[in-house]
Amino acid sequence: MEKLREFLKDVGQFFREVKVELQKVTFPTRQETVGSTVVVLVITVIIAAYLGFSDWALSRIVKMLLQVG
Repeated sequence: MEKLREFLKDVGQFFREVKVELQKVTFPTRQETVGSTVVVLVITVIIAAYLGFSDWALSRIVKMLLQVG
């Protein structure tokens, strides 16, 4: 029974500490979230285009090398 009381006391302490920590959190504004999302999408498109072009160019080079030999 004592272990149960100690456990419940620890659980209560944990949730009190969680509440205190969550009060310290600052969430981004809607504008910051949209701005960050746009940046991520633009970088993703740029990297995808770069990798697509690199893949296309390297495959053309390999095809040319294989046709020569």
